[in-house]
Amino acid sequence: MKKSTLEALYHYLNGYPSLVDVTTLREEVNAEYERLTAKAEANAQMYEEAKAVVLAALTDTPQTALEIFEAVADDLPDDFTSTKVSYALAHRWEADVVKHDNGRKPNTYTKRV
Repeated sequence: MKKSTLEALYHYLNGYPSLVDVTTLREEVNAEYERLTAKAEANAQMYEEAKAVVLAALTDTPQTALEIFEAVADDLPDDFTSTKVSYALAHRWEADVVKHDNGRKPNTYTKRV
């Protein structure tokens, strides 16, 4: 969000509407909302595309997120990193995987049966 938009919101919300062009403010806020929404939807779509690939690579043998990533890296979306695989396994797809806490060693994951 631009500083001028934030200032306009500040003036509008604090009782100085005469200092604000409401039409311009509305357009700028709507544009920012649409940009953020589009980014979130694209991110969700990327994780959804990667989910099938990553879950197909899981076996009954515990594997680290890095091992899983290396096995399927060529089939993942371009911007999908090993860090995103690790995050997704731990937070987005936890219902589909079993997390094995290995103390100081990296967590490993298997398919949930």
